[in-house]
Amino acid sequence: MAREADGAKSHQKEPTGSQMTDENHLARLVDLGIALSAEQGREELNQKILMAAREFTNADGGSLYLVNREESELHFRILVNDTLDTFFVSGREAEKPFPPLPLYDDEGRPNYRNIATYVALSGKAINIEDAYCAKGFDFSGTRAFDAKTGYRSKSFLTVPLKNTRGTVIGVLQLINARDGKGNVIAFDPVIEPIINALASQAAVAIENSRLLVAQRDLMESFVHVLGHAIDAKSPHTADHCSRVPVIARMLAQAAVDDKRGPFSNFYLTDMEWYELDLAAWLHDCGKIVTPDHVIEKATKLETIHNRIHEIRTRFEVLRRDAEIDMLKRQLAGEDAGVCEADFNARVSELEAQFALVADANIGDAEIDTDAIYALHDIAEQKWTRHFDRTLGLSWAENERLSDTELATLREPGPENLLMDREDHIYQGFNRGELYNLSVPHGTLTSEERQVINDHVVITQDMLAQLPYPRELQRIPAIAGNHHEKMDGSGYPRGLTGDDMGILEKVMVIADIFEALTAVDRPYKRPKLLSECIAILADMRDKGQIDNDLFELFLVSGTYLDYGRKYLRSEQCDEVDIEQFILSK
Repeated sequence: MAREADGAKSHQKEPTGSQMTDENHLARLVDLGIALSAEQGREELNQKILMAAREFTNADGGSLYLVNREESELHFRILVNDTLDTFFVSGREAEKPFPPLPLYDDEGRPNYRNIATYVALSGKAINIEDAYCAKGFDFSGTRAFDAKTGYRSKSFLTVPLKNTRGTVIGVLQLINARDGKGNVIAFDPVIEPIINALASQAAVAIENSRLLVAQRDLMESFVHVLGHAIDAKSPHTADHCSRVPVIARMLAQAAVDDKRGPFSNFYLTDMEWYELDLAAWLHDCGKIVTPDHVIEKATKLETIHNRIHEIRTRFEVLRRDAEIDMLKRQLAGEDAGVCEADFNARVSELEAQFALVADANIGDAEIDTDAIYALHDIAEQKWTRHFDRTLGLSWAENERLSDTELATLREPGPENLLMDREDHIYQGFNRGELYNLSVPHGTLTSEERQVINDHVVITQDMLAQLPYPRELQRIPAIAGNHHEKMDGSGYPRGLTGDDMGILEKVMVIADIFEALTAVDRPYKRPKLLSECIAILADMRDKGQIDNDLFELFLVSGTYLDYGRKYLRSEQCDEVDIEQFILSK
């Protein structure tokens, strides 16, 4: 016998020893509602719903199905059966015991043959006294299951799970109600309103859980999009935002796994892992406003392009001038040999001077005071400009020229071979050629380096504006303190190791190690693992990075695991880590 369950019906029956009173039902339902609202784990929530429904009905077994995102199928989530001593949870089993149940056939017609899909489509509960006698539903799968297991599926109570909008999001199915002696009986209609109420609470709890997961997934996806956008902004720092989280997670995992060392009491909750991942992905979000010409500055003369080409052209002009002067002298009757010797000497001088300028432009080695003086001497040489230098300029470029300069630059005249002009200074940067070439080490001027450093301040300012839940309050600190040093020499706050948590110190090492091992930086060649570890060891010796984490980084093999997966094979040389371990 099959019938649609009527939640409004109320039948007065004497409770058996296995049944709860109405007061007990109500109290248990209230307690369960509180418990369901507090539960956030999806598996635990599903188990709690099914166990509660079985407790109310004294059912031998039950299962829970949820409608998929496309609303085309019912997906099995959990099954429990006492007699068969069976407990299945979707995702844990070696083989899926039940395939998805299609809600529609290939032609789009509703699938009313299966009792679970009927309930999902109609939104009506179904109470069946004996599945083998019921008509209108296909129980062939149930009979096959019984034949395989020796079980006898008899009574069924199948209830829809409706959310607050009245949409069915799943189906709760209970099998074989039992009396006080364990005999299989039909599901008592008296209990149906309670199960319907439970199903409503369960649907709201599941919906809330889904919303929390969706909110978390949205935030995580947004953070990843931002990180990838920053990586894509510059091919020279590509993958930095996506690889620092990898190193940070690997080192944090090594700390969690350390059972005997200084991190034996360290552990992370699921939310703390999530917090670390988000912070690591966001650690350079301030670079979104860092000017491209600074991030991309591979040489000292580079702005949007490498201005060494302009200077080389001036040297070409001076060489041509020297050649013309030689020919003029020869035509005037001077000794051809003397003229050619003077010309060759001048060419050699120009070639040596340009080589010095070009070498200074690279920035991979520190230039000394003598070289800087030599650059100033080279700069004082004159070449003659014949064309109007104000032609072809943008409105903004013309605005940077004074009236006096405009008048002077329109007429032919001599100019220095290397120039630091007034119009080179704008937007807070000095783009003067001699000024930039005189940078002692690297390619960045002091103003540009400050802008690079300020990305951390901007990161902190950006992250401080976000309304974090209580569990994610440390994201600004973990993300924003990755340039701090244990000895207080870092920036922007000058924190010391005592001011920083373990995850902040993890981020310091992760950020440095990724930058050292990166193969896409235009201003340096890819370093070997041994070179990177030696640099980190030197920073440790100076008190700039945490010693315990650095040694864990080595002894756990984290550095090598990362290298084998993300670095070029030729970078992964042998590293004698013993020489860097102090705590022996």
